[in-house]
Amino acid sequence: MGRILLVTGGARSGKSGFAEQLAAGLGDSIAYIATARVLDEEMADRIARHRQQRPAAWRTHEAPERPSAVIAREGRRCDGLLLDCLTVLTTNWILARPVDWERPAMARLREIEAGVMTEIEAIVTAAADSRADLVAVTNEVGCGIVPGSPMARFFRDCAGRVNQRVAAAAAEVYLVVSGIPVRIKG
Repeated sequence: MGRILLVTGGARSGKSGFAEQLAAGLGDSIAYIATARVLDEEMADRIARHRQQRPAAWRTHEAPERPSAVIAREGRRCDGLLLDCLTVLTTNWILARPVDWERPAMARLREIEAGVMTEIEAIVTAAADSRADLVAVTNEVGCGIVPGSPMARFFRDCAGRVNQRVAAAAAEVYLVVSGIPVRIKG
């Protein structure tokens, strides 16, 4: 039975680097599950830098909306899994579904969040059924001001619920602040 190790923190806090260290400690055979999409030059550069900092032997799987399928498949044959990141996964789900953000319909927002949470439940289930441990990275986005736009508030709320669910299922949770990981659960 696989465990979930959740790594959270702010932007540029050192989350990914710490998560990579945790994953490297799980064994030699690591499946890296990337949720980011190349949308512009800055994102392409960011993805390239992430690739350069992790071991070349790790197998990368692109899964912008359904990482649970990769976890279910690869968790049977590798030593560890690294999912980077849940916040980008949430963003992908939100942006891939049309919404009139000037007047968002609550039913539509509930439908989108239900889809996100269904995938999160599938991730939790696949991780539990896996022989490999899953290191999952996420952003802590609820520590700032209340956003002014409906889209930003919806994203913040949805990401917060994703983080709460995965943290509840996790054996260990780490908060990374200024490059310093602090264990907050487990």
